[in-house]
Amino acid sequence: MAYLIDGFNLLYKFPEFEELMARHMLVQARMGLLERLKEFVRLTGKKVRIVFDGKKQQSLDLRSETVGSIDVYYSLDYSADFLIKEFVKKDLNPRMTTVVTSDNGIISYVARFGVKLKKSEEFADLVTKTIEDSRQEKRIEKDYDPMVSAEEVKYWEKMFGKKKP
Repeated sequence: MAYLIDGFNLLYKFPEFEELMARHMLVQARMGLLERLKEFVRLTGKKVRIVFDGKKQQSLDLRSETVGSIDVYYSLDYSADFLIKEFVKKDLNPRMTTVVTSDNGIISYVARFGVKLKKSEEFADLVTKTIEDSRQEKRIEKDYDPMVSAEEVKYWEKMFGKKKP
């Protein structure tokens, strides 16, 4: 299954990135979101395509790039909404795609193609929970220090000790 994400719609669901946007730090907010999604992809193995409105940089007409294993698209002169709709319309198997957005216009259009839908708020919660759960598991693993008794050591030495000729 692949996720097709409305980039700025999702970005505003994470308070720290929303704050960066309010401070006109677009590049940092976008990169922060992509870093978070890279970790999510690493943990889940899901495929992610994300579409951002506009250009990556004012002087650069870059249409797409890959960040980690995430396919990133920039709408340039179109809207991200338009590109998301086009991706879904041209998808050979749209039922294998989950569109992530809270934009009602996109939702009503892509629903006709049988895609799965997930609101950006829900997806942001899923990403956060997945990453936090993974970090919690690592902490538990790190804190766990199994003790081996002298009796167990003797048993394993006997099992794997050198055989006498």
